[in-house]
Amino acid sequence: MKTQSKRLEQGFTLIELLVVITIIAILASAAVPTFNIVQDKANQTSTAGNARQICAALKLYAGDNNGAYPDSADKKEQPTTSNDAFRLLFKAGIMEDERIFSAKTSKYIPDNNIGEQPEYTEALEASENHWAMTKNVTDSSPALMPLVFENPVSQGWPPMWNCDAIGKRDRGRAWRGGKIIVGFNDSSVQPISLDSAKGGSVGPKDLGGGKNYFTQYGEEGEFLDILE
Repeated sequence: MKTQSKRLEQGFTLIELLVVITIIAILASAAVPTFNIVQDKANQTSTAGNARQICAALKLYAGDNNGAYPDSADKKEQPTTSNDAFRLLFKAGIMEDERIFSAKTSKYIPDNNIGEQPEYTEALEASENHWAMTKNVTDSSPALMPLVFENPVSQGWPPMWNCDAIGKRDRGRAWRGGKIIVGFNDSSVQPISLDSAKGGSVGPKDLGGGKNYFTQYGEEGEFLDILE
């Protein structure tokens, strides 16, 4: 009993302290990857939620414009970027907050200064919109036609993304594991897999028969890119 009491008074030995520190370091190193994965999933969920709200707003717009989306509904308005197209949602009174056009770990951050009605010229200015939009889609197009998707690194069809920029605030960055968030014409939203988890210009994964989500309804397609 005296030996134990004396030991407590003396405190830990150097070896015991090193053992404790080593154990803590091992536990910490094991926890960090798990935390990163959980955080990445949470960020994807938040980003998917924004895409879902954008799709819902586009559906409301199409309901008032014979099934046409902002890229083609008004012949007087000819959007050249997705920023221009989405700004029409503000002019139509459907949107009042531009922050849903952001995304986690994106370099494009809206300041929520949308300007004055009726033009809302300050809504979604350059570098305030993360999302691209497929052109010439209507409310009656196939359900799984991509409608909005995270900004790519290329203007071609299908679009390409940068899997080497995962976790970075770069144009066209992909998510861990080589994924990007897509909002479809039926208002469903999901992360889709790219052809590889590495590479600076990676396209969507083949669904079979040489087709992917973007080419399944046609090899030729166009989209409205973001305004940098």
